[in-house]
Amino acid sequence: MHSDEVLAYLENHPDFLQHHADRFGLRAAAAQQDRVVVSLADRQMLELKDRNRQLEARLHQLIRHGEANDQIIHSAHRLSLTLQRCLTLQQVADGLASCFQQDFALERMALRLWHPAAEASPLFNARHEVQALARNLSAPYCGPYVNDEVLGWFPATPVLQSFSQIPLTDASGAAFGLLVLASDDAQRFTFDMHTHYLAQMGELISAALLRVLGQA
Repeated sequence: MHSDEVLAYLENHPDFLQHHADRFGLRAAAAQQDRVVVSLADRQMLELKDRNRQLEARLHQLIRHGEANDQIIHSAHRLSLTLQRCLTLQQVADGLASCFQQDFALERMALRLWHPAAEASPLFNARHEVQALARNLSAPYCGPYVNDEVLGWFPATPVLQSFSQIPLTDASGAAFGLLVLASDDAQRFTFDMHTHYLAQMGELISAALLRVLGQA
């Protein structure tokens, strides 16, 4: 029998090798309807590998968050040192603008005060809606909205997409000022972001302002 005849026979009898696989040292192919049986040990190993991938992803996420927090702490420390060196209200305002621009990449900042000692300063703003806004903030606000008064504190361009409004308070908790940070990045300040560090910076800035205003 020639090879062509053998091939022709196999083409006409496709199940031949399947039925005689053991004789020719071949592995029989599993039928499509057959279910693959995985041992308990193999299944546990697959679950462990999947769990390990999830843990690695979580670890990398925690490392990124830790690095971001370290950077925030470092920048807040530099802000604290800058504020300690300020002797006047104008120095505080200039120091804040410089720190937020250099250490936090924020070029849009507005500071308004209604403390009696700041009445002669261009930062003074005694509008009732601004004071009410600050009084109603129990924590820094982050999100896309500000009222028209606050929006008017910034240039028309670039179009600002997100804001952080930080109340400035004295020892009794009474608000005497408002610090607003703004960005053209809609994701810079969002509703769901944590405001712990912003609140701490608000306390530092409040203390520095009260110190220089008390010397006025």
